[in-house]
Amino acid sequence: MKMQNIPPSKKREVIMKLLFIGNSHTYFNDVAGTVLRLLAATGEKSHVTMLARGGKAFSFHTSDPGVSFNLRYGGYDCVIAQDRGSSFDAEAFEAGATALKKMAEASNARFMLFMPWPLRDNRAVQHDMTEGYLSFCRRERCRFAPAGEVFNRLLSTLSLDDLYREDGCHATPLGGYAAAVTIFYTVTDRKRTIDPTKIDDPGIADGISPELCRKIHTEACYISRLYNG
Repeated sequence: MKMQNIPPSKKREVIMKLLFIGNSHTYFNDVAGTVLRLLAATGEKSHVTMLARGGKAFSFHTSDPGVSFNLRYGGYDCVIAQDRGSSFDAEAFEAGATALKKMAEASNARFMLFMPWPLRDNRAVQHDMTEGYLSFCRRERCRFAPAGEVFNRLLSTLSLDDLYREDGCHATPLGGYAAAVTIFYTVTDRKRTIDPTKIDDPGIADGISPELCRKIHTEACYISRLYNG
């Protein structure tokens, strides 16, 4: 049988399909869109879908028909799930994360968690949240984007006002960018920090100083490696 060469224009492009499941911590500041822009800036072709409802926890998403339909028929490569940040219930988190992971893996998608940050006035919860996410991911062998811990690192030189909006819950555009960069390093499993001035970095494009973007890339890359190995 004679083999035919497919013209380059006819070859199927490899596109990474990502599904974000979460709440306002995912849709504020267009975190999912910023991850898409970072992937594009580093040569990764990707497609992003977001299913996010304000204030909702994993327990809502596990019974949402839209989530189950997308997982069954969306053909996603990776599911990035985010639980509530305003409080942390370890038992509810475990149950919801376990159910979503099973749903994702049944559709042959890789499952990953996006850990947010606690309320500005209750930052002590971050410790329990991090321990819960880390314990689950080590046991279940999945990755998580530790955005809350990146916030901790950045707060050594930045103020709470730099990262938190006036509501004390949601991130500023700077905080949203830091979360997206953390997700980017976790999804791609990059071990080396990218110089944002060498790419079409969305943070720089949106007016964040190159020096601060470098710092955020450095911290996000380091913390992602630290918690994911």
